[in-house]
Amino acid sequence: MSGVLLRKWMNVLFCLKLPDRNLNEQDVLMTRNIRNFFTGIVLVACIFCLCGAANAATSVSILPSVETVAPGEEFTLDVYVKPDTQIAALQFDLNSDCSLVMVKAVEEGNLFSNTGSAVFFRPGIIDSENKTVFQVYGAIMGGDGTSDEGTFCTIKLKASEETGNCQIRITNIVVGDKQGDELDVITYDAMVSISDEIATSDRDNDNDDDTELNIIEKQDDNTDSSVNEETIFQSVQDTAESTESQEIISAPESEGNTSNISILAVAAIVFLALAIVLDRKRK
Repeated sequence: MSGVLLRKWMNVLFCLKLPDRNLNEQDVLMTRNIRNFFTGIVLVACIFCLCGAANAATSVSILPSVETVAPGEEFTLDVYVKPDTQIAALQFDLNSDCSLVMVKAVEEGNLFSNTGSAVFFRPGIIDSENKTVFQVYGAIMGGDGTSDEGTFCTIKLKASEETGNCQIRITNIVVGDKQGDELDVITYDAMVSISDEIATSDRDNDNDDDTELNIIEKQDDNTDSSVNEETIFQSVQDTAESTESQEIISAPESEGNTSNISILAVAAIVFLALAIVLDRKRK
């Protein structure tokens, strides 16, 4: 008796077929359900592995991805790196598709310096005529590299007096590990918008500030108190709006991290539902 039960449970666990005299209808149904369940798990695991292999790459981004500046304004962009594995060296060129911005300098970031090892950094060669920076390079001199994300370099730029949009691109990029092997990498470019509205808005704000100061000087103590309270409330509201905007900007990254999990969950549910329907049809 115990031998028959053992064979039945082995059939359930390993999906082996035994003669019908050893399995009743309930055992057969249980075997089918468990077989379908484990098949679904294997399928989901395979999909998960494929998605992980497809996404296994170091990302190099220019941040902020969208920047709006006034004509003639100086500003900075960061080259931000998120390693998928340990990296020890990085090299790229920086290109612009227009003459609306000029690169002034390239400064080292903290990506490699945070490791505590000696770092070699080369800010590249700025070609103002071709709007290109050639061979920006950095490497860890010794050590295992780093898998922590951080800023590789900061680019200082100046906008022209003309208005328009300009794309800043990363090209000819190479990311390597401590053995010198090249790693997979994904790049994300940036768009710079030069607009007169920024300068006009700044002038309007300055005029508003001057007007408010003149009014405050003429108010009595009670009015000053109310004005100060109103200013505090406005500051709190502006801070809340700033926080909301930051959450909106970071939302795509969060959605990207959970998209694969959602797809896998839906695939598993659909597969198991299909298995149940097929079992019912077999009856």
